[in-house]
Amino acid sequence: MGHGIPGPEYRAERTERTELAGHLAALGLDADAVELYLRLLDGTGDVCDMRALSSGLSSGLSSEVVRKLTALGLAVEGDEHPLLPVPPGAALELLTRRAALRLEEARAAVTGAYERYRRRSPAAAGGVVAEEVTGEDIERRLGEALAEAREEVLRFDSPPYFWDSERGAAAEVAMLKRGVRHRAVYARASLAHPGHLTSNIQPCVDAGEQARVLPELPVKLTIIDDRIGFVTLSIAEVDVNRSLLVVRPSGLLTALRALFEACWDRALPIQAATGTSGPSGARPGPAERRILAMLVAGVPDSQIIRELGISRRTFFRRMELLMAQAGAGSRFQLALQAQRRGWL
Repeated sequence: MGHGIPGPEYRAERTERTELAGHLAALGLDADAVELYLRLLDGTGDVCDMRALSSGLSSGLSSEVVRKLTALGLAVEGDEHPLLPVPPGAALELLTRRAALRLEEARAAVTGAYERYRRRSPAAAGGVVAEEVTGEDIERRLGEALAEAREEVLRFDSPPYFWDSERGAAAEVAMLKRGVRHRAVYARASLAHPGHLTSNIQPCVDAGEQARVLPELPVKLTIIDDRIGFVTLSIAEVDVNRSLLVVRPSGLLTALRALFEACWDRALPIQAATGTSGPSGARPGPAERRILAMLVAGVPDSQIIRELGISRRTFFRRMELLMAQAGAGSRFQLALQAQRRGWL
């Protein structure tokens, strides 16, 4: 047996560390905060020597990063050491609850705005701020409104879907060709939905749609030219009631636009499969960039393999090539490098 080959325990530990880093990044920690927390867990360097801990961080260890960790409950000041890590389970539980709370606050804000404006009189032109549409009327009303789009369409995209993915992509590509801008924020579930990335998302992005992705979205939403909006009060309601609110120009529509912009600012970009090389060298091919997009979104390996229709061997070979091309030693580093190099 050769020397210097990492054993199973080492590989398992590295895999666990990479997965934890990915979870922390998905929950909103920046690269320096993630790296410092992992160093605290690993015991990398002398925890009493803050300069040793700072080595390798992109911007160096700063009081701001330390304050961020302690404020989030990921680290505490010990009696003998400057910083002690909070157990990962407790830390992830805390971050998950905070993320869920933010989504619940967004949902409550939308619901509250609707209730306030429903009670207010006089309302928008025609006397109604919002009306409910259900069943087959959803597709008809959405289709009519999109056909009249002239400037911009904003969307929160998350399953379930009201119409066929390919037909929806064809309609959007036609709008893009006639100059209607599209910005879409996709939920992680959209990228994992069977066939949706290949038949809908990627064709639209290649045609000029500006697309980003978040782990979760609070509602399904479409806003057209700031003149009409379609929104669910929750993702679950689409499954149960198959209903949408049609929102006309009002304070409620303005609030929905603000909600979209807030989520857009936090989301990660999805770039076209065709494009010029970025400043860091040749770009990976279309299939590899689809892998990266789903990897960053947190889609499991098994779903990526099923979505692309490739074997596990082919998938892992492409992962090895991507990591070598990016000079990454872990999937977390690969995701960071892909964003920095403009591969996503």
